[in-house]
Amino acid sequence: MKKFKFLMPMMAFVMAIGMAFATQPNSDTGLWVLRNGVPYQLKTNTCQSNEQTECYVKFFGDPTHAVYRVFEDQGLSVPKKGGVLIPYVIMD
Repeated sequence: MKKFKFLMPMMAFVMAIGMAFATQPNSDTGLWVLRNGVPYQLKTNTCQSNEQTECYVKFFGDPTHAVYRVFEDQGLSVPKKGGVLIPYVIMD
């Protein structure tokens, strides 16, 4: 019983450290665009101005030079605010 009382706090400490590394970020909190007919999640967080303008992005190296509207959800129903007059350029 004496060993059990000693090991319980040690196990709790080890489990807490292990759980700290086992968490994953929520993948549905990013920004999305409709790229080539498919929802595409942006890897960078653009659209951080205080303006109420809708956000648009361009991809560096895109041969079509298309401008994409940014959304807050994967369903592409909530446009992202915080854009500027010139679309953000993303190195993707």
